[in-house]
Amino acid sequence: MALKRSQWGMVAGAAVVVVLLALAPRTPKDKAAANAAEAGRVSEDPNSGSTPHAQDAGTAPASKDPAVAAILSELAAGGAPMQTILKLRDLADKQPDNVEAQYHLGLFSWQTGQYDKAMERFRKVIALDAKGYPDAYAYLGQAYATLDSIDKAIAALETYKTLVTDTALLHGADRFLADIKKKHANTH
Repeated sequence: MALKRSQWGMVAGAAVVVVLLALAPRTPKDKAAANAAEAGRVSEDPNSGSTPHAQDAGTAPASKDPAVAAILSELAAGGAPMQTILKLRDLADKQPDNVEAQYHLGLFSWQTGQYDKAMERFRKVIALDAKGYPDAYAYLGQAYATLDSIDKAIAALETYKTLVTDTALLHGADRFLADIKKKHANTH
């Protein structure tokens, strides 16, 4: 499936939003720590007050599942990315209800531009745990926007906004929604 020029524009726009979200100011440290504790998410970096990281996990992505965490720690330790992904996929095949494995496979698919596979994984994550992985909605919203499924994009991003409390993430989602609506209005 070849992407149209406007779809490539939406992909580029989504990438810009992700970068802006990463660089945006965050909620004050004390409020962010309370939000993270309340949501069961990663803690705030005490050095910067804005960069989330998993406690005691080195540079490995955070995972609550021990099997997934072990696989991801191999990658963080310099393991071959493809072998890590294959191990994670094997785990997901053996344990199809392992939401952590599905989520991280979705992230890897997204990072490698395999958006159709990422969308499939993120839909499964949402089916398994509708509130525990808000970023799955954000990624789905971006993908739907790229595919000109504007109504689905808006619905996914509006759901995302109900699940996050970080003001920078909320503002980023609002900006992306406004951009989607504006581009949609200009094409119709």
